[in-house]
Amino acid sequence: MKKLLCLFFAVMPTMILSGQQVYLEMGKTLSSFDYKNSEGDKLDNLQGEIHNFMKVGFRTYSPVKRLNYFAGLAFSQYGSKGSDESVGNYFDWNVSYLGLELGADYEVYKKRYAIRNISDLTFYLKASVTPEFLVAGTQTINNSVYSLFGEEQFKYPYLFARGGGGVSYTLSNTFTLFLQYMGGKGFPLKFGDPEDKEKLRIISHHIGFGLTIDLPTYVKRK
Repeated sequence: MKKLLCLFFAVMPTMILSGQQVYLEMGKTLSSFDYKNSEGDKLDNLQGEIHNFMKVGFRTYSPVKRLNYFAGLAFSQYGSKGSDESVGNYFDWNVSYLGLELGADYEVYKKRYAIRNISDLTFYLKASVTPEFLVAGTQTINNSVYSLFGEEQFKYPYLFARGGGGVSYTLSNTFTLFLQYMGGKGFPLKFGDPEDKEKLRIISHHIGFGLTIDLPTYVKRK
């Protein structure tokens, strides 16, 4: 967590000085766990769950026309549930992660329906990487609840790589609404015992709705 906050405070001043927009996004996450036990056997009966996520950050355009950079904080919840028929167990994971999102978006298509830079309709593609740190997490096995802090599969940060796209619509000279989808997978940044076959990957699908606010430094591209 401390490393994430240090990285955030190192990146944010640059974005604030050069950034042209602030964004806020929230929505739903459909997540599932790709899990292999200590014997290397994959649990195929795991089911995904729907949780919430929220993001806030800065966005700025690059020297390349229609290409933009962004950086911000992301709070995401993930979960999965299932059972192991061989031992008769029911289990349910629920975790919350805080991460630093870094990425870029490219405006594939833009149409202007009014003058003075208002009513722009834009379709874009987007990609990001997000190192994320566990801030809360529990595992329920039958009727018992256990904390996931310090557990082998959760004690190291996860790196999420995501891709997707969306559509935005400019409401005024200051505000733009957007709707987007981002999907990807998270991998632990560090593994424990290399001989241990137990592995966990987190698959996520984000569907979000957000607002972009132009800063005084923002100058719209023609």
